[in-house]
Amino acid sequence: MKRRGGSGPVTGPLEIKAGGLGWQLVSMLSSAVAVTRLAREPSRVAAVAGLCLLGLLLLAVLLTAVRMVRLKALGTLLRLDDAGITGADGRTVGWGEIAEVREVKGNGLAFFPAAPAELPVFAPVLFRASAAGVARRRTERFGTPLVLFPVALDASKEDIVAAVRRFGGGVLLTGADGQALTA
Repeated sequence: MKRRGGSGPVTGPLEIKAGGLGWQLVSMLSSAVAVTRLAREPSRVAAVAGLCLLGLLLLAVLLTAVRMVRLKALGTLLRLDDAGITGADGRTVGWGEIAEVREVKGNGLAFFPAAPAELPVFAPVLFRASAAGVARRRTERFGTPLVLFPVALDASKEDIVAAVRRFGGGVLLTGADGQALTA
């Protein structure tokens, strides 16, 4: 299937890989550059605070870089095809288990289960223990643990919506305004 900015007919399954994480590194590094000014202040308190903040930012950069390497090594994180949605763990959620795909705040797409199906969390995280926390928070915030944010993926929201339309067998696609999704 074509990727962001691609043109022409869309064919085959949509295989989604990690992408878009470089902007996080650039953002954190630019913040680190700004904090170095605070670390050079003549006031000892400001300098210590600046050095502590700089250390935390550099730790965040390191953890994000490790996460990027791990996600790239996984290859395909999600595959949307005739069978449904298959995660990197090999579990497939059939289209019959999905009642609706709804656009949510943050330019995401939330997949809602058909009762009584239970959907997995899609949270490529650095530490396994945090996946359960991500599932809980996403369920509280969005009503489902299966939420995709294309900014961190190599597929756009339009790519994902097109794949759901193609393979989903009539799964309801709803925009944030409650109207039919036209993306």
